[in-house]
Amino acid sequence: MPTTDEQEQGVRQVYGEIAGVYEAFFPSLQRYEGRVERFLGETVAPGARVLDVGCGPGQLTRELEPTVQVVGLDLSPEMIELARRGRPSGEYRVHSYREPIPEKLGRFDVALAVGCLDFCDDLPRTLGHVSAALKPGGRLFFTVLERRPGLEGHEEALRQIQTADQEVTLYFWSFTETARALEAAGLLPRAYAHAPGWVQLMEQRTMHFGWWDVARR
Repeated sequence: MPTTDEQEQGVRQVYGEIAGVYEAFFPSLQRYEGRVERFLGETVAPGARVLDVGCGPGQLTRELEPTVQVVGLDLSPEMIELARRGRPSGEYRVHSYREPIPEKLGRFDVALAVGCLDFCDDLPRTLGHVSAALKPGGRLFFTVLERRPGLEGHEEALRQIQTADQEVTLYFWSFTETARALEAAGLLPRAYAHAPGWVQLMEQRTMHFGWWDVARR
């Protein structure tokens, strides 16, 4: 099993290598069913500040109206460069999910962390970092790969994925573990769904997320 540093390096390398083709594969990699768009439509007002954690090439927030201030964070420099090209008005930077979000970036009205927390070994810590960056009452929409007995591919707490020359770990959190992490981070659940997330192409298996809509106290 890779160390924390090796895990982060592996994730950075994997996403750097696929950055150029990621969006071409995006429709087959995800089954989000409009959930992100509905959340953003409900929560993002003109002039709002939006934090996109694990932003990748920025496809989830790229089309928000021009007065919205988007800040995107990702492990991969290659993904960050694509996000900058897609929304030149945004602010994008390489950032580790293990580290607090810099205070100089300010506070945010809305945050996303979709399809990225699967690589985090300490969910309470990571959610705490995002919570600290939200304004009181700010909203967060995030996903976790959810551990569920009897659901193929989701029974264990972690799973090793071998890529071309890197091994990375996927972490699966139970509903109860995620709820406890939210409480520790000062986040209040508003809505939850267990629903498809992305397709694991090697096995042609649809992976399921816990989809959480929460607010900072």
